[in-house]
Amino acid sequence: MESLLLTEIKTFEDNRLALLGRAKEKYALVKGDQIVGVYDAKLDAIRQGYQMFGNVPFLVKLVTEVDIPLNFVTNYFD
Repeated sequence: MESLLLTEIKTFEDNRLALLGRAKEKYALVKGDQIVGVYDAKLDAIRQGYQMFGNVPFLVKLVTEVDIPLNFVTNYFD
């Protein structure tokens, strides 16, 4: 199964070096093959994504030199 955000992830990676030069430690909003904007706060980027695109997949990613894996734990047990 193809990833929903495969195009957005590729777009971010293709533009990472340019983003590092102008937006390190900020949040990039990516939709399709476009870097839509760069924001100081993650919530601002998410809010703008919903305002522009509605309830559809888009990517908000922190601009860093190396990605830091995040682990999420849920308290939901079935």
